[in-house]
Amino acid sequence: MDKVYVVGLTGPTGAGKSEVSRRLAAAQIPVIDADVLARQVVEPGSECLRRLAEEFSEDILNDDGTLNRRQLARRAFATPEDTALLNSLTHPYIIEKTNRILMRMEQTHELAAVIDAPLLFESGMDRICDMTVAVVAPFESRLRRIIERDGLPETQARARMAAQQPEEYYSSRAAVVLSNSGDLDSLRREADDLAAKIREWANGK
Repeated sequence: MDKVYVVGLTGPTGAGKSEVSRRLAAAQIPVIDADVLARQVVEPGSECLRRLAEEFSEDILNDDGTLNRRQLARRAFATPEDTALLNSLTHPYIIEKTNRILMRMEQTHELAAVIDAPLLFESGMDRICDMTVAVVAPFESRLRRIIERDGLPETQARARMAAQQPEEYYSSRAAVVLSNSGDLDSLRREADDLAAKIREWANGK
């Protein structure tokens, strides 16, 4: 059975990663969204949610057993140590779920797949990838996009950006870097070129 050629896609908030991801999906390359999996692994009754409640207290659960995301965020992002604990609990479940999806893709003879993961390198998920791609953009461009996209005041947008890794973190680790200057058509062309390259890489594996 041929192994699926796996491409990890990442980048800081506001850089344009989601647009590249959408473009790749439109080009018929399957995309695994790590954010979606992160929500699935904490569904009511899950082992991951049980362990989170053990570590961060039952206060993070609503009366119906669902996760109170606001309460978890209040506790898990209180200190860097708490954030690291949250990630150490959730990431293994997300990676396990990703691997199961990739195994199903092998059975259906998919040539390639993309893992769209904001924390690709931090989670260690890059280790299951054959190639890594980062989408980056200048700080001010990202700031403007986040303010417009999420309707945040500038102070909150800057705080959100400060909580993430700097651009150099992504560009120094990824094998391929897409630089988004702010021209959407240009970014889409880069994404289309990337889709063609992924097929070339997969065929040459």
